[in-house]
Amino acid sequence: MSTNTALAGAADAVTSDCDVVVVGGGPVGVTAALLLASRGLSVQLFEKATEVYNLPRAVGMDDEIQRVYQNVGLADQLAEHATPILGAEFVDVEGNRIIGRELPVGRPYPQGHHPTVMFHQPALEEWLRTKAIEAGAKLHLGATVLRVDDTGDAVTVEAEAGGEQTSVTARWVIAADGAASPVRKSLGVALIDLGFDQDWLVFDVELTEPVDSLPTFAQQICDPDRPATFVPGHQQRRRWEFQLQPGDDAEDITQPERVWQLIEPWLGPDVARLDRAVVYRFHATVAEHFRVGRVMLAGDAAHQMPPFLGQGMCSGIRDVANLAWKLDLIHRGLAPETLLETYGQERSPHASEMVAFAVDTGRLIDQLAGRSEDGVGLESGYGGGRQFPFLEDGVLVGDHPLVGKPLPQPRIDGRLLDDLLGPGFAVIATADKHVPATVRKSWAGVGGCVVVLPGAPLGDLLPPTGAIIVRPDRYVAAVAADADELLACSDQLMMTLGVTPG
Repeated sequence: MSTNTALAGAADAVTSDCDVVVVGGGPVGVTAALLLASRGLSVQLFEKATEVYNLPRAVGMDDEIQRVYQNVGLADQLAEHATPILGAEFVDVEGNRIIGRELPVGRPYPQGHHPTVMFHQPALEEWLRTKAIEAGAKLHLGATVLRVDDTGDAVTVEAEAGGEQTSVTARWVIAADGAASPVRKSLGVALIDLGFDQDWLVFDVELTEPVDSLPTFAQQICDPDRPATFVPGHQQRRRWEFQLQPGDDAEDITQPERVWQLIEPWLGPDVARLDRAVVYRFHATVAEHFRVGRVMLAGDAAHQMPPFLGQGMCSGIRDVANLAWKLDLIHRGLAPETLLETYGQERSPHASEMVAFAVDTGRLIDQLAGRSEDGVGLESGYGGGRQFPFLEDGVLVGDHPLVGKPLPQPRIDGRLLDDLLGPGFAVIATADKHVPATVRKSWAGVGGCVVVLPGAPLGDLLPPTGAIIVRPDRYVAAVAADADELLACSDQLMMTLGVTPG
């Protein structure tokens, strides 16, 4: 099999076995390769395109995803590819705010990062590929996967590139091969349709001169004649989206003269360059299963949502962040393969709720424009009271309000909290004496550690005589008020992991 040797890191054909094959080389697939290789697993990635797609698609990531890259030491480098967004709002056709939220730069936000930053996907993907290779992953470009055969104790992946065929055997496969996912289809996994289909024109421009009159916030423009979206992107990039109306012709509306006509109220070709214009059908679907045997679905292969929350790519990266630490524990012999049962158990409901949230946000645009009466409340708008979903089942214990949510990440002596926790589970306490020796031994047995935080860097979230147990993906697994409760929570979590306590 031929490979792009500049990206493969070696000129040899794929002949050796590996721990994980990733199918699909978009941001989700490459992040999977990066996270797994960073943990020491051998990873080979197959991507049918030979080059990064050179036009923008995803444009933003939230603080939780920035935290994922922080935890492989890339926070500072990521910042070079990102521009913080200053806020988001729903406005009427005159530009008057209906609901919204400001996001000033420099505040100490809960997860330690700005809530949303914008990026240029082609540049981000090139950078992620380089980082994945540096971590030890092999990327095979121009390689089309023909067959994925789960034999029960391994998976054989057959691929073709340059007229040559090859196969590689892996312990697991992650299919991040997009909304049309051939792997998902070959597994016979159906998509559950959540009932939202709209056609929108999406186009991106790059400013060639400053345009001070453009909004600095992302806007959902509730126009009764044609709802629209405006997004201030990375550096000089800007995006508009317009809902197609009856009588619109998809080919005609993507023509440059038509595009410039639509954004004439904002700017013209004298101050901007058109990058692309394309009509997308926004979908809302979730795969019936996220895992079949040794094959896991991730990203658009597992779920698709309209873009109104900017959570499509983010949800896919949550998928692979969830998988990475679980595959790592299994690979190192610290947990049984049954731990993978918690992947779909955790990610499927979370992704489904995120899709539903994005759908309601889209319906709210039409409703505020007077085009529908769906009964969606303002809480689904930017700055409304609706919170992102959290984990409700899986490697979790107890009903404390923090359980299943990302742990807040303050700075402690100038360092973000995660940088003190290590890559595995962490038991956070205010003093060593609050952590029984058996608890310490149990978590050391799965690569975890105990971190003592004297004082109150977490405010009243950390019980003064108890502890918080944090997962490798920084979700809170348990909160215990005292040593006895900590021992009980720890033992129950060990059983969920499939590990004998102590």
